[in-house]
Amino acid sequence: MERCPNCGARYKGGRECHRCGMELSRLLHIESQAKRWEQVAVKRLAAGDREGAEVAVARSLALQRRPLALVLRAFVRQGGAE
Repeated sequence: MERCPNCGARYKGGRECHRCGMELSRLLHIESQAKRWEQVAVKRLAAGDREGAEVAVARSLALQRRPLALVLRAFVRQGGAE
């Protein structure tokens, strides 16, 4: 997370925004889970499991639209790593 979604202040770490006090821990957890599913997708691709990679990247994107997940989705849909 680069900025607080409530007030736009730069994120400086911690569970709350330093400016507005918004609780950020749930959002940080979602971001962490999205990253974890990206990692699962990469590992499944490396293992030759395209279907598993597609499921993992879909789960990542359901949580957060991250650039790596978008690239992974395009790669899997194009039949990459075959």
